[in-house]
Amino acid sequence: MAKKFKFKLEAVLKVRKLKEDQCKMEIGKLQVRMNELKEYRRQNEASIDSAYADQENALGAGASGREAQFHPYFVKGKKANIKVIDGEMAMLQEQLDYRLRELNQLRGDVKLVEEMKEKEKIKYKKEQNKKEFEVIEEQVQNWKLALK
Repeated sequence: MAKKFKFKLEAVLKVRKLKEDQCKMEIGKLQVRMNELKEYRRQNEASIDSAYADQENALGAGASGREAQFHPYFVKGKKANIKVIDGEMAMLQEQLDYRLRELNQLRGDVKLVEEMKEKEKIKYKKEQNKKEFEVIEEQVQNWKLALK
């Protein structure tokens, strides 16, 4: 009975696939965080728009001076928050770009080892077929000798 194919670098392949999967998870986390920040930024922008509309309504209804003074500080705070969000998003985008480049490298590494495995498997099958053919050939020769 022929022995089963065994790839010598199987452990290396598993480690490389694990690193690739970990990189994918990191990319997913970064993308989720960026989407959260985009939504938070959108909410801040909506708050500013809402504040302008509320101020217009309040001024039309005769708002006090205190209420009118509050508005610029509120808008300034929201705009500062948006700048912080934009800074964090830029930092996350850099990390995401780095991770995507890293993922491409890791995918290349995995593909290289998988191709090596496939070549060895093909070579192994050819050797097994050759051995089986030799056994069959030997049996045919023995059969021919036995018939004489």
